[in-house]
Amino acid sequence: MRTVVIPTDFTNEGVQIAEAIVRDIQDEVRVVFTHLFHVADDIQDLLFSTYREKEYELVPEEFWHECRMLKDTYPDQLASIKIDFFYGNKLALLKNFLEYYETDFIVYSEQYGIPKLTKSSLDALPVLKKTGITMINADMIRVSSLADVASYR
Repeated sequence: MRTVVIPTDFTNEGVQIAEAIVRDIQDEVRVVFTHLFHVADDIQDLLFSTYREKEYELVPEEFWHECRMLKDTYPDQLASIKIDFFYGNKLALLKNFLEYYETDFIVYSEQYGIPKLTKSSLDALPVLKKTGITMINADMIRVSSLADVASYR
C-alpha cells in the first residue's frame, strides 16, 4: 500500500490530482489531503486560538462529496481518504507529520500550485520539496495518460 499526501486548497483540483495518482499507481493507495499553516509566535494567539477547529470549516461540502465519489469510483485502488492539517514553522515538524502518515509520495500540480486558504497558510511547495520525500507532479501524469489514450486510437 502507498500513502500519498496531497497539499491542497480543497477545491476540485485536489480531487483531480488524487484521481490521477490513483489511476497511475498500480497499488492500493491511501490519500491524505492537507494544508500547511504557520503557528502563531505570540503566546496570546496560541492560548486563545481555536484555529484547529476552524480550518475544517474551510473544507467545502462539495469537496467532501467529490471525495466520496472518488472512493466509489475506485473502491479497489483507494483504501482511504483523510483530511488533516499541518501546523508548524519547522521542517522537522513537517517531516514528523509526513512520517506519521508513512508518506511514500507528495503529489501536487505545478500548473495549479497550492493556493493559500488564509493569511496564515504556508507557501507549501518550497517547504515540501525540502522534506526529502519523492515529489510527483500530477501534470506529468495527466500528460502521459493523455498520450497513452491517444496511442490507442
